[in-house]
Amino acid sequence: ERLLPLIGHVQFADNPGRHQPGTGELNFPALFAALDRMGYEGWVSAEYHPEKTTGESLGWFHPGG
Repeated sequence: ERLLPLIGHVQFADNPGRHQPGTGELNFPALFAALDRMGYEGWVSAEYHPEKTTGESLGWFHPGG
């Protein structure tokens, strides 16, 4: 939290394997809730290696919530 003013971009992928969210061990709802709670207003982007096609790998994405 003390470093929040220094963070301008959060980039994510699941772990292990750098695949799309929901394929690994990371708790993305908790991660994004923490960013919200801290008041993070910078960029957030996904950069991962899809397990299948790009279209098939976007099932995790729900714009607006």
